[in-house]
Amino acid sequence: MKKLIIATLFAAAGTTAFAADTGTYAFGNLGVSANQWTLKDGSAAKAGVSDKKVKNDDATSGMFEVGVGQRVNDNFAVEGSYLSHGDATELKGAGKLDYDAFRVAALGIIPVNDQFEVYGKVSANHIRSKFTSSTTALQGSKDSTFGMGLGVGANYKLNKQVSLRAEYDGIGNIKHKEITDTAPVGALKVGMTYRF
Repeated sequence: MKKLIIATLFAAAGTTAFAADTGTYAFGNLGVSANQWTLKDGSAAKAGVSDKKVKNDDATSGMFEVGVGQRVNDNFAVEGSYLSHGDATELKGAGKLDYDAFRVAALGIIPVNDQFEVYGKVSANHIRSKFTSSTTALQGSKDSTFGMGLGVGANYKLNKQVSLRAEYDGIGNIKHKEITDTAPVGALKVGMTYRF
């Protein structure tokens, strides 16, 4: 009886198994990036700004990302990429905060069938930020910080080489000297992968 149960389990697993196409792939994403930053109290006082936080309506802009990945097996991949925020996010009366990021990520993948899979993502991000002042009371500056991000996504295979993907991706928190230490960044993206 035990042998029959084991054989049945192996047969069932075999019918649902997903044969991953391991190897190297390139990808590109377009989407919307949200940067909800808050001006530090001291800088707000210098600029004479009472509303220190970016309004929700002003927090988003377009973005793009390009990168390469390595599919190791059915359930794991690693990626490296460059992400560029679109227009700088403005806090009226104070200035604009812009950023880009160099990223590495690990993907935990769950195949659903031969064409569709979902994944979770953990990323490490080197975020470069630039503050452009709109008042003489504050100085423009550049800075960089390290952020950890979490994301979720789905991938749909069109053929052996090309897949479509969609994901929500947290990128981290920008800490820009004298300007902000509260600036969470996230992006909603759609894109395409090409397997070599």
